[in-house]
Amino acid sequence: MDPEIQTEKIVTQNKTFLVDLKKNQAGYYLKVSEWSNSKKSSIFIPAEGIERMIEILNNFKSVMAAENGEK
Repeated sequence: MDPEIQTEKIVTQNKTFLVDLKKNQAGYYLKVSEWSNSKKSSIFIPAEGIERMIEILNNFKSVMAAENGEK
C-alpha cells in the first residue's frame, strides 16, 4: 500500500469523498474514493492525467456557473 502524501476530504449530501495524492515506483497518482451507503469505490488517476482532469472539472464548473448566471 502506497502512503498518502496529502489527503483532502469532501462531504456532500450523503456521500464522503477522499482525494489522496500518492506515490509509488511509477510516480505520483490520485486516488479518489467514495463512500455512499456503506459502500466504497475508488478510481486512480496517474500524474499525467491530472492536468486534463483539472481542465475538465474547470470546464464543468464554468458551464454550471453560466447556467446559474454567474461570471
